Amino acid sequence: MDKKPLLLRTLLVLVVIAVFAIAMYPLAPQNYYDVFQSLLKNPADPVAGELVAAAKAKQSKDVNLFESQALLAAADERGVNLAPMVKGSDLSNSRDVMSLIRKKASSSIRLGLDLNGGVEFYLELTPDANQSAEMKAQMENDFNHYRDVAVENLRRRLEAQNIFEAEIAPSGARNIVLRAPLVTKDEKAKLRDIIQMSAKLEFRLVESASEAELDSYKANPDSVPPGTEYMEYTELEHGKPFIRRFLVRVRPEMDGRNITLARAIRDEMGQRKITLRFNIQGADDFKRVTQANVGRLLAIVLDGKLYCAPRINSAIAGGAAEISGSFTDEEAKSIADALTSGSFPFKIEVRAVFDTDPTLGRASVENGIVVGIISLAVVALFMLIYYRFSGIIAIAALALNILLILGAMAAFDCTLTLPGIAGIVLTIGMAVDANVLIYERIREELKTGKSVANAVASGYDRALSAVVDSNITTLVTALILMNVGTGAIKGFAITLCIGILSSLFSAVFVTRLVYDYLFRYFDLKRISMLQIFATPKFDFIRSWPKALCFSGALIVLLIAMFFVRGRGMLGIDFTGGSAVTYEYKEKGNTSQMARTLKAAGYDQASVTYKSGVGAARDVMEVRMRGDDRDDLATGRAIGELLAKNYPQLGIRPDTARTQHLDGLIGREFTKTAIYAVVLALIGIGAYILLRYEFSFAIASVLALLHDVMVVLAIYLASGRTIGLTTVAAFLTVIGYSINDTVVIFDRLRENLKLHEGANFEEMVNLSVNQTFGRTMITSLTTFAVVFVMWIGGGPEISDFVFVMMLGIILGTYSSVMLSAPFVAWRRRCRAAKAKGGR
Repeated sequence: MDKKPLLLRTLLVLVVIAVFAIAMYPLAPQNYYDVFQSLLKNPADPVAGELVAAAKAKQSKDVNLFESQALLAAADERGVNLAPMVKGSDLSNSRDVMSLIRKKASSSIRLGLDLNGGVEFYLELTPDANQSAEMKAQMENDFNHYRDVAVENLRRRLEAQNIFEAEIAPSGARNIVLRAPLVTKDEKAKLRDIIQMSAKLEFRLVESASEAELDSYKANPDSVPPGTEYMEYTELEHGKPFIRRFLVRVRPEMDGRNITLARAIRDEMGQRKITLRFNIQGADDFKRVTQANVGRLLAIVLDGKLYCAPRINSAIAGGAAEISGSFTDEEAKSIADALTSGSFPFKIEVRAVFDTDPTLGRASVENGIVVGIISLAVVALFMLIYYRFSGIIAIAALALNILLILGAMAAFDCTLTLPGIAGIVLTIGMAVDANVLIYERIREELKTGKSVANAVASGYDRALSAVVDSNITTLVTALILMNVGTGAIKGFAITLCIGILSSLFSAVFVTRLVYDYLFRYFDLKRISMLQIFATPKFDFIRSWPKALCFSGALIVLLIAMFFVRGRGMLGIDFTGGSAVTYEYKEKGNTSQMARTLKAAGYDQASVTYKSGVGAARDVMEVRMRGDDRDDLATGRAIGELLAKNYPQLGIRPDTARTQHLDGLIGREFTKTAIYAVVLALIGIGAYILLRYEFSFAIASVLALLHDVMVVLAIYLASGRTIGLTTVAAFLTVIGYSINDTVVIFDRLRENLKLHEGANFEEMVNLSVNQTFGRTMITSLTTFAVVFVMWIGGGPEISDFVFVMMLGIILGTYSSVMLSAPFVAWRRRCRAAKAKGGR
């Protein structure tokens, strides 16, 4: 190896580190009170000092109170409007100031609703007045279906703005509750516009009319001919605004329902445009319309607003069109995203807007972070003790991995939630796998008598295929979920992709570079490692029938759980429930109140606070599962229970207002999720087939199905329910459990090449035994991470980490006891069939 590649690789590593380190600044949230002081017009304002002191006093009494809550409460108690005191535009009250401070104090990574709160919109769906009677009747007969479509369209619109962690749920007969992790006034206003955009695109013909007639129609809209309306738009001509006026048919020739892609662009003159691409049906319709009306003007109307009216010079058969107009870049992108995501068959009215507090108490958030740090320290300590000096290199790679993950999340505007923190910590635990694979291969090469330099080079070369294959199978899963998944599934997939790529870069590329420097400039002569797991000599083939019986029993348990628990196994995210709001005087410990409600039998109860925007009042909201919780009597009973246990909060049971909530996971979301998982399994099987052979692919997919089914059986038997968080955990199990299987198959392929003509079943046993040490080390370190999180992470992530613990244990079990022996059984069946054929 010459010096040039070493230098180039070093520069590449430094550039990557610099880019992501800059992107993640500031990573930690800044002190809220310091930011408040920095925004004051008069930093020495005594009133501000008194408010900060009062807010800190409130926090000392309630550790779950956030700075924004305490400062707002202190200002409200004293009747102080903070808006005139701080620097900033478009600030009308203290809540606007809280949003501004929260934005300025926030970290480079957007925090989720559970960690930082956000905004809640209460929406009402009303049928479009211009719809045909037939369409209105169809919507009334199947309103829930059209409402689900509207929910998924809203979800796609938010995803186009990189908001994947929003909560959208039907509420009552014709309402939707939408929560998003946005805190500033500008973000809320933009989201409101996106929500209310119905994206109803129409292509209408223009009727001829003189200037005098157009003047008359503008002055007296009732005088327009039947079936037409007066419309106008403004465009720039030689740098000056010019109004274009038209008499436009009300009935469209075609609409935008068949649009497959809309993009915001600038033409060669710098004018903003939106290009449209139709599907086959839309292309045929557009050709028909333009062919029949050559020479006429065709008005392009979006949500009742005329944007342009180009002349049809000839039939357009390419399935493409464009909209030009006076857009800002942001407006053009929002319209394009809305057209791509689909139009609404409703008119959406915003009935109320609330600023929501974090759904987790402050103590819960801090506890989750501390537990994450402890779990990482456990992994680092193990690597240091077991692999000694090489463990230091691995720890440095893990630290770099954390930096890259956080930097990438900041750069790509990802949202971080508490389960997301758990997922990142888990990704770090999984990243140990690559280091362990490499170090165990280096150990094997050293035992053959090679020099340290040659052993390291051979170790990296021989482990590379297993490392790459195991990570690419997980990456295939993540990419498919990212492309076809929605909402939380897409957000999870993006985080998983980032974790996989950063792990490969740090564990393979960077650590190899460190070794190259050690050999070149420090003359490294010796590497020592502990060895707890020597190569065993278990007969896994003989144990296969017993393993099949054990797995079969657990699958029978799953079937029994489906019959015994029925709909009761689904959490509030699936089943929906009720929300009850109350007026109050003081804020309290939401986690403690939730425990009180659960102890009283109110299933999956959660408590949060919502600050009213505009005419809406500040309220405390209680959410719980169950179809029988939406009556006023129950709402008052809950209020009385809380008022009795927490009299200092001044909760008023007589102000109880109840509303029914449908599940966050509707029919469309469920279909998309199932479709994504099926495609992920097919993708994994296809990759294994490409890299190995058919029996290996079948074994891998069956093992994944086994892991999910068995984990689900034990999870349900423990009395837990399935929600969005556990869906993410099961997706993680799919991505994680394939790793062990791929490593074993990689070693089996290598042994078959080294020992040509050897007995296949002996090679299977040899391969499983040779990788057994690596399998146990990786599984135990990852299990240790998850176990620490389970012990100290709190109830908010308990279900997530419980699934992961089961997934690690059963994923290891299926790889060792089921997958490899299945391949041997398939080979034996083929041999018997071939022998019988002769």
